[in-house]
Amino acid sequence: MNPLDGVKNYQVYYGHPTAAILKDMQNYDLVIIEPLHYTKAQVEQIKARGTKVLGYISVMEVATWNTGLMSKLQSGDFFTRNGQRVHYSEWDSYLTNIASPHFQGLLLTEIQNQVVAKGIDGVFMDTVGDIDNEHLNNPTVLKQQRDGLVNFLKQARARYGEIAMVQNWGFDTLETSTAPYVDGIMWESFNADTIKSDAWSQNMIKKLQAVDAKHSVKTLTISTRLSAESHKLAKDSGFIHFHEADAYVNWNAGLVTRTQDTTPAPVAVAPTTKPAETTTTKPAATTTTKPATTTATKPATTTATKPTTTTATKPATTTTTKPAETTTTKPATTTATKPTTTTATKPAATTTTKPVTETATKPVTKPVSAPKADASTDKPTESKQKEKADWKQEKKDKKEKKKAKKHAKKHAKKHAGKHSSSNDHHAAKGNMCGKVKHKTAGFLNFFKF
Repeated sequence: MNPLDGVKNYQVYYGHPTAAILKDMQNYDLVIIEPLHYTKAQVEQIKARGTKVLGYISVMEVATWNTGLMSKLQSGDFFTRNGQRVHYSEWDSYLTNIASPHFQGLLLTEIQNQVVAKGIDGVFMDTVGDIDNEHLNNPTVLKQQRDGLVNFLKQARARYGEIAMVQNWGFDTLETSTAPYVDGIMWESFNADTIKSDAWSQNMIKKLQAVDAKHSVKTLTISTRLSAESHKLAKDSGFIHFHEADAYVNWNAGLVTRTQDTTPAPVAVAPTTKPAETTTTKPAATTTTKPATTTATKPATTTATKPTTTTATKPATTTTTKPAETTTTKPATTTATKPTTTTATKPAATTTTKPVTETATKPVTKPVSAPKADASTDKPTESKQKEKADWKQEKKDKKEKKKAKKHAKKHAKKHAGKHSSSNDHHAAKGNMCGKVKHKTAGFLNFFKF
């Protein structure tokens, strides 16, 4: 049985949790989070009504700011071309070698510490699309890297049982290698205006439907414009859709309620004494050029719009928000390389000839919640002090929000430029999260085992 069976809605959020956000997460069938920001108790709270939780890890790249992981890497963990490491200057990250047993061990430890130990249901593996993007023209290296990824997945299954595993992009790799080992694949930039008119996309929809029928692999889609149209297209295709408009760093409160969800039969959840009270809203859709990637080696990103605020039904408790980062994705995404149908290859023993990618990039822009309004003031002195403290906090929050917005805007610009360059989806990257979660002090302890 696929652990994603019954999932009708989901949301990706890499910011820090608040009491209101934790409560609203219970309205979704699935949420994808940055596990570093959550305690085991908070994860249990999210899951109290049956919500499934996936924790982010990066599989194919590592960023230089991630000093914890970088210090553990050996020379064979990096992918080298002509004797040189492959470096992505925009993100200051390096392509890594998933065929390296040592590197696989680091990732398995990350799953243990940040996912399994916290009671999270599974992993969302970003940057898998690097394999197709970087090695499609080198069959020998391509097979080596795919076999390495399969070996890593098999070890994860052997150690951690039936945890959910979802890969980001890597459609050819899914079809030829990983379908028997994963439960889902994510397709970012699933925007109706381009998907409907693009032959590659139409063909890929059919391929993913066939993979699901054979191996039970669910497709999760994300749009950044035309929310209603994209959602309908995804639903008609049998996919699970989420409209992302704010770089994965601002929680979109009230988009879903289990009690009012019109989609068929949501997942079974524990009874609750309090019905969900939010109404469904739709993010504004924008028109953009056709998303299609060139053979760029750099990860693409998602566009970001002004973040929506949480509904008043939830307590306005605030916590420090997430690190600034490029937009998702993971945050956004990349488009996929021109698919070539191949027969699924049995995972082979990995060799360490050429390193591939593992992105420990856990960048995150900091979403900022508004400061609480002072409800009552009995003492004038205390009131003034509180007003002054609130004013200072508000000023600080605005500064952080402006910084996050600027970062997301920069990410969106890169994303638009990358996807407007071609219409045939060459070199799909799928580095959604690596784009969303950029250089921030909060991630310097990532991969700290």
